[in-house]
Amino acid sequence: MVIGRLRSDDIYNQVSAYPLPEHRSTALANQAAMLYVILYFEPSILHTHQAKMREIVDKYFPDNWVISIYMGITVNLVDAWEPYKAAKTALNNTLDLSNVREQASRYATVSERVHAQVQQFLKEGYLREEMVLDNIPKLLNCLRDCNVAIRWLMLHTADSACDPNNKRFRQIKDQILTDSRYNPRILFQLLLDTAQFEFILKEMFKQMLSEKQTKWEHYKKEGSERMTELADVFSGVKPLTRVEKNENLQAWFREISKQILSLNYDDSTAAGRKTVQLIQALEEVQEFHQLESNLQVCQFLADTRKFLHQMIRTINIKEEVLITMQIVGDLSFPRSAQRVAVLFWRVGILCEKSFADHPRKHVYISSKDHKASDSRHY
Repeated sequence: MVIGRLRSDDIYNQVSAYPLPEHRSTALANQAAMLYVILYFEPSILHTHQAKMREIVDKYFPDNWVISIYMGITVNLVDAWEPYKAAKTALNNTLDLSNVREQASRYATVSERVHAQVQQFLKEGYLREEMVLDNIPKLLNCLRDCNVAIRWLMLHTADSACDPNNKRFRQIKDQILTDSRYNPRILFQLLLDTAQFEFILKEMFKQMLSEKQTKWEHYKKEGSERMTELADVFSGVKPLTRVEKNENLQAWFREISKQILSLNYDDSTAAGRKTVQLIQALEEVQEFHQLESNLQVCQFLADTRKFLHQMIRTINIKEEVLITMQIVGDLSFPRSAQRVAVLFWRVGILCEKSFADHPRKHVYISSKDHKASDSRHY
């Protein structure tokens, strides 16, 4: 029953954090490691159940054969399943040199592309709040691609993943090193840059989440007040250059002000939908009533639309984004030295990449006690 559940279900609910099909094996990596261990308690499946093993390999190991079972403990399935006929046969498609070449080339391309993106994101002043809120899917996709590429390359190029005395192992390893254009220094730099990018993004989201309701209420208040002021302008109470009294527009703007105030923070879906409708209504009233001729009225309308857009951005700040980043940023697969290097960066040493890219280096060093305790732990 346990093996059946592991074969068929997403028991760790990871797939939602990795929606793209090419990330499926990474999404199911923890489950695959558990299944690998439990299969040894039912060795007949490994020996004789070719259909089941083919199903398992197609789902969990179509593009990977070196897995992490716990905190840097890795297993090469080529070696581990060598004594088991059904398992060994099922793995043949994955280990076909054309597939090895395809996977290595793909991750080489992905790692080069995302490294350029991350370096762009890390430029000073690039990751502003407004930019982040407008590009949440893009930033998360980049973070996914970075972590998936790093994981695959680190696992499949590690010395521990290959027995130098085994000709087939050496052939596969050489194929990977060649087609992935493997450079350990570049990969390690990608690891550090990704850690920095992830750290900055998480801290920004934590800050935005803590201020979310306060900012949303502020934007709502400002938007409503702009509409009330504009209603006063068309009532004749608050004179504005070349604006004639118009009771219909006065009543309409007062109604819009009330609708903005009625937006409920706790019902984010309905509030977001209604905010979009209000923005459209403000665009239409400017066009149909020929209000473009008065710059001051146009400015009132533009300011109100800006505040409503800010409300939409703010209401879309969700804790699920932080949870996704936590899942995607799993660092349990590298070996100890690699984990410690990134851990030290995360707890204190936040260095920019080079003097060529940045005229000044900003170094933030944590207390020695923290570094010493983390070092002892690992």
